[in-house]
Amino acid sequence: MSGRLTFPATIPVRNVTEAELAAAARASLPLQAGRRLADWFGDGPVDAQSGWRSPCAQRDAALTLGLAAGGDAVTDEATSRLQWIYEVAYHAGYVHMSGDYELIHRAAELSGGAERTDTQIIADWCRALDALFVHGVEHALPLGADPAPLDFDGIGNFPISKLLEQHGTATAAILSAAIAEGATDGMTPSSARRQWASWTARHGDPTAAFLRLAAEFGVVAVDGPAVSITPLGTWAVTRELGAETEALPESAELTPRQLIICRLGMPGEAFERELRAWLAARGPAGAVSALLEAVADEDDVYLATGVQIAAGIEGDTDAAWRSATSLPAIRPYAVAELSRRAGRDAQHDPLPGLEPLDCDAVVMASRDVVAGYATGGCDGVAAAVRRAAAPGSEAVLFEQMWRSRHAIAHQALLTAGKLHPDKKIAKAARAALVKANSVRNSARSG
Repeated sequence: MSGRLTFPATIPVRNVTEAELAAAARASLPLQAGRRLADWFGDGPVDAQSGWRSPCAQRDAALTLGLAAGGDAVTDEATSRLQWIYEVAYHAGYVHMSGDYELIHRAAELSGGAERTDTQIIADWCRALDALFVHGVEHALPLGADPAPLDFDGIGNFPISKLLEQHGTATAAILSAAIAEGATDGMTPSSARRQWASWTARHGDPTAAFLRLAAEFGVVAVDGPAVSITPLGTWAVTRELGAETEALPESAELTPRQLIICRLGMPGEAFERELRAWLAARGPAGAVSALLEAVADEDDVYLATGVQIAAGIEGDTDAAWRSATSLPAIRPYAVAELSRRAGRDAQHDPLPGLEPLDCDAVVMASRDVVAGYATGGCDGVAAAVRRAAAPGSEAVLFEQMWRSRHAIAHQALLTAGKLHPDKKIAKAARAALVKANSVRNSARSG
């Protein structure tokens, strides 16, 4: 997965107490059912064949878990659900099998109906999450559907990890594409598209059924077309991935850097809520000054993102922007912003005393392209390139970039060449990069 996904460098997370995580884990319906199934097995070893897989045992377990009524036959759907609950119980550590897989028994620490502590129930939920990752998509397939030639085993982490890449919220269509990618892994792109389309035409897309399982489990929340990872899901998955996180205070108390982390790692609407609360605690001018001062020594992505946030703050902020012209890294942006507000072109009709350097426009455009991927993926790159090139062509922009010989311009060409969704524009960026590399190599050899 690491080669397919690009997570935010730092994932913003709101502080969640252990009690809150434990409450969410206890609310997980599959985990509750897994515990009841473990209690049904009891402490004594149960023969896996006669005491679990036999029709009589399956019926008794289904009745215990409320999957069947007393006089009704156990349906195929109930049997499938029972197997899913067993997988959850097994991965949670609630039931164990003997080394020869012939005996099943309840975990010793559950003996006597012992209650789980907050720490224990969170750990149980995190272990059980592997059941969703390993078996979740398979279980979501229609009964009797032959998965071949696709492979749905062990790909439940694809859509969940995709949510983190998408800043915590995505559409079902995006998550369906992630499942398709996992199910067709190893195929050529054309074959993958053809086989996925053919299989789903016969059996339907399993994404909706998988998301229902994930929502029951407590790892996602579904609100119409939007799917979001829950705080418990974020906590568990980021720990498993070893991702870098930033624990956020209340919105009004965010530092400027934390606000930028929110912009880089949250969906747009969530960030706007954070920003409104942050601005309410300080005046527009103070907010702009704080942001610009904070990013003056940051890397290109943080700098460009911080400036973008500052430029979008309404109110009387001219003095803050003028003050920021004393910061070398910020001066090009301040000059451009003040000229824009005065209705002037910073490059051709600058304000007196605010004349830009020849390379300012290229450097700002290059930073914007690099930051575009951090905030919006490939579409963010395309938007940044178009914005920087307007009203001219992308080819002219790339020509200016390679001639500037700035390291950030080289990085922007590399980004556009690899990630721009328009193949023709990406090719033009790669061609400009070749020219830039040729000039650099000639300079070294000379």
